[in-house]
Amino acid sequence: MDLTACPTCNKAVTPADYFCPQCGRKLKDKPPATTISRQITVYLVSFFLPPFGLIPAIGYLKQKDSKSKKIGLVAIILTILSILLSFWFATRVLKLFNQQLNNQLNFYNEIRY
Repeated sequence: MDLTACPTCNKAVTPADYFCPQCGRKLKDKPPATTISRQITVYLVSFFLPPFGLIPAIGYLKQKDSKSKKIGLVAIILTILSILLSFWFATRVLKLFNQQLNNQLNFYNEIRY
C-alpha cells in the first residue's frame, strides 16, 4: 500500500483517503455518485431546469471513469434537447397568438368600415 503524508499534520494517509484520519483536513474531492437515483435526479434537472443541469453535467464529465462521463454527456444532451424544445414551443405559441391577434384586428376593421 502506497502511503503519503497529510500536508497539515504529516500523519500517514492512503491514496484512497478523502480526509486525514488525524486532523480531518480534506485531501481530495469525492467523485459524484453514479447511483440510479442520482442519475435520475441529474437527468430530471437537466431536462426540466436546463441551465442548472449543466453544473452537475460538467462535474461528471471531469471524472476519469467512463460511467461518469456517460452521465455527464446524457445530461448535456438532455439540456440541449430541453432548450430546443422550449424555443420550438415558444415560437409556436407566439405564432398562434399572432394569428389570433391578426384575426381579431381584421374582424374589428371589417366591422368598423
